[in-house]
Amino acid sequence: MIRIFFILILMLGLTACQEAATAPPSNGAQPADAPVLMPVLAVSELALGPNRIALGVLQGGGPINDPELELGMRFYYLDGADPSEVYSESRAIYRGQGLPFGLYVGYADFDQPGGWGLELVVNQGEGTLGSSRLRLDVLAEPLVPPVGASAFPSQNLTIRDVPDLAQLTSDILPDPDFYQLTVAEALEAEQPFVLTFATPGYCVTAVCAPNQMVLKELKAQYGAEVNFLHIEVFPYPFAESFEAQRHVPEMAEWNLRTEPWTFLIDAQGIIQARFEGGITFAEMEPALAQLAAGQPVVLPAP
Repeated sequence: MIRIFFILILMLGLTACQEAATAPPSNGAQPADAPVLMPVLAVSELALGPNRIALGVLQGGGPINDPELELGMRFYYLDGADPSEVYSESRAIYRGQGLPFGLYVGYADFDQPGGWGLELVVNQGEGTLGSSRLRLDVLAEPLVPPVGASAFPSQNLTIRDVPDLAQLTSDILPDPDFYQLTVAEALEAEQPFVLTFATPGYCVTAVCAPNQMVLKELKAQYGAEVNFLHIEVFPYPFAESFEAQRHVPEMAEWNLRTEPWTFLIDAQGIIQARFEGGITFAEMEPALAQLAAGQPVVLPAP
């Protein structure tokens, strides 16, 4: 429990998007005896266009991991003429299956950069547990390659370079199929592929190993139509690199400051979707079905 609490607090520190509550107050009243809830933004950047918003929720010093919770989301454009006007509404649902803490995922589409307010109302069944507010700083240009961008033709290490998988990945149960291709080769193959940057053995957020299990399950279902690639975040020897915070060059090439990241890339080499942090089969399988069929990946509307 202490480790998971630390993980969520660390997520809070990973992003400059989250500050003291500055969004306007809700029109709904919060019960006087409602428990204190602390939402934690589990993404490192938000930018113009569609965004996947992942959140954790702390209560009484520990994380909530309740599949019955749903987070209502109200968005306000704080830099606009009327920062009290509700710009849009959405919801975040439970996506914590198999993860070490509750993760709640929703989507939002930002059409202007700058300061946005996010008001969260935590609901359980037909009751409201409480509400909280966050400030979001939305970038005009994303740092990490966005949806619609071309994938970088990275020359990552493969099993041909390092036959011993124990020196290629910190995954204790590695699937050799994830280490057959460089990104450049996957692009040349003109077949859709999944690319994940993760370090299962040294993951600060503790979701890399669960993510790999999800991707292996998806590979068993879609491996004939979609290639799967894993790039280890740290070069071997992993423990030494982890201590020195020395990353593989592909992390800088893709401008990644956190891990894990997972990208869905179509046969033309265009990024169709990107996921930061924890993923689940329930969220990923519909996206993989679209990718495998050669369709645009359409995530749930906000």
